[in-house]
Amino acid sequence: MAEASTTVTPRGSATRSALLDSTITLVAEKGFAATSTQAVLEHAGVSRGSLLHHFPTRHRLMVAAAEEAVARKVGAVEDALAGMADPVQALRSFPAVQWRTQNETPARALAELLLAARWDSALEEGLREIVVAWNRRIRDRIHEVAARIGLRNASELAIEFSVLIAAMQGLAATSAFLEDEGTVTRTLEALTARYHECLARGLDP
Repeated sequence: MAEASTTVTPRGSATRSALLDSTITLVAEKGFAATSTQAVLEHAGVSRGSLLHHFPTRHRLMVAAAEEAVARKVGAVEDALAGMADPVQALRSFPAVQWRTQNETPARALAELLLAARWDSALEEGLREIVVAWNRRIRDRIHEVAARIGLRNASELAIEFSVLIAAMQGLAATSAFLEDEGTVTRTLEALTARYHECLARGLDP
């Protein structure tokens, strides 16, 4: 996991945020390989000294960007679902919320970093703890909601959450290459139906 900066000044915090914002944006738009530290500096409008103060290496910058991207992605999903008073409705709405947030900048950057980690062992090691914590948080939240509404198949639904997330990540990455635009819609409908069937099994008396 990325190391936090020791600075606590508002200016230092703003600089760190600007660097992470720029990294996430550039990785999402241009890809991991094309996002050099120089590109981040120019996009963020900060000095090299400021970058090195917060992130001594490109590796630390990328891992911190992944951690921030996860926080933003999960936060966007949780914020959307938290606005629904009915927890069952929130669970039913998850596929639509997941697809919407999957196509936003933080999720696109995270998908690119996860793909890059397949060929970068140091990046893979840095991301492992982040991804494990992310999956644990999802699983814990599902069991928390399941206990509230009497859902009987929380473990099964947790697996469906993972399947849905992974499938939508892949679909978002490949949708631009599909000749038939209806394929995306039909795939989303199939994924949503499978998820809703699992949810219904847990809710049926």
